[in-house]
Amino acid sequence: MDLLQAADPRRFPRWAGVGLLALLALAFVACGGNPNEGVESNEFSRPSAGVFPTQPRDDAEETQAADETDSSATEDDDVAQTPDELNAAADDPSPASEGLDDEIELADDIVRRYLNEAYGYSLELVCGSFCDATSNALDRVGFLSEDRTALINIEVVGVDPDGPQSLEELEAIWQSRNIDNGSFTVLEREVTTLPSDGVSPAVLFEWTIDRRATGGFLEHYRSMIAVVGPIAYLLNAGGIDENFQTHEPSLDRALKTFLARQTPPSLPGVFSRWEFSLPYDATVFSGELGNRTPTPSFDSGVFIQQTDGGQVQILLIWDSISQALFDPDVAIDEAFAPTAGFEVDELQRGDASVDRALARFAVASSVDQAGTPSQIAVYAWYCGDSGRSFVLQSFDEADPLAVLDDVLSGFRCSAR
Repeated sequence: MDLLQAADPRRFPRWAGVGLLALLALAFVACGGNPNEGVESNEFSRPSAGVFPTQPRDDAEETQAADETDSSATEDDDVAQTPDELNAAADDPSPASEGLDDEIELADDIVRRYLNEAYGYSLELVCGSFCDATSNALDRVGFLSEDRTALINIEVVGVDPDGPQSLEELEAIWQSRNIDNGSFTVLEREVTTLPSDGVSPAVLFEWTIDRRATGGFLEHYRSMIAVVGPIAYLLNAGGIDENFQTHEPSLDRALKTFLARQTPPSLPGVFSRWEFSLPYDATVFSGELGNRTPTPSFDSGVFIQQTDGGQVQILLIWDSISQALFDPDVAIDEAFAPTAGFEVDELQRGDASVDRALARFAVASSVDQAGTPSQIAVYAWYCGDSGRSFVLQSFDEADPLAVLDDVLSGFRCSAR
């Protein structure tokens, strides 16, 4: 059995068990596109000689980019960086490999600089073990090793700039999301600074937890909590204890190279990547995927929010369309269209307003194939300033309209 087979929050860190594994089966993870799609060609590089063995590359352009990166890293090793320089470094996808452990095997020495578009943080991943994101929720990103016995995950938490939480308070938040039994044991703990910048406050700790009593494993992790600007970053790197040493160099590399911006492009709790603004619950799982295209864009896309159990709670679909062609009642009818195994009975329909735009809404009851009752609320409206239609759905057993209160009051057709 491996971590993927033990996809149970009781068997491994709660958000990792749900976000990295349960979400793996859902559409927005499977169809959400490559999070590194916009990264430049030198996202792949081999470290310079003396750190890892190198071999000739087939792609001369990537080799040149990697060589230039290694050269500049060597020259600047002992120079203190200003906050502006750190922000610029976070924008640079080229890896800073100098000084890292040289224990990674030659077959695994391809390195990717993962760059998170939503928050601008980055880290190095050894592609022989960890390469592509297996969970790319907005606020929680996960990477699973090829043998599925280890993982790296990163979660973002907003902090109040006027009264930010202490590291101890953030550690309590981290623990509430990762620890589920009394066997949690801290092996080492150090209050320090973020290794990549030497300035941002951080706490590093190594720990184990035994989940064998509930069908899981003895697990071993190294974790880091760091505060950079208005965001706290919670990182876990580890997995099944008997495989920990195998993955240890790759896990340590991710922690040592993690870099975040003092001024990130966005903050947790507000989805505004495509020039509209939508508040969401940052404590649960949210993500985006393509609608008419494989990946989301200004023209079309889908935002999805789920409960910790994986049930869809909120779904927003946006699309570029002529206002003359958009009929909100037709959009609602399409949302209520019966699907296999579901019965839908409309209960209410009427007029509403969303960010001063005329909207239509409706509520319906639903019964799935297993006989489980629920209710669906749908709002449909058009934002004339951007030429896009919006259809917002919520799902709740008791009151789907209440689920949308904060979303509707905080939605803005333009995020500017």
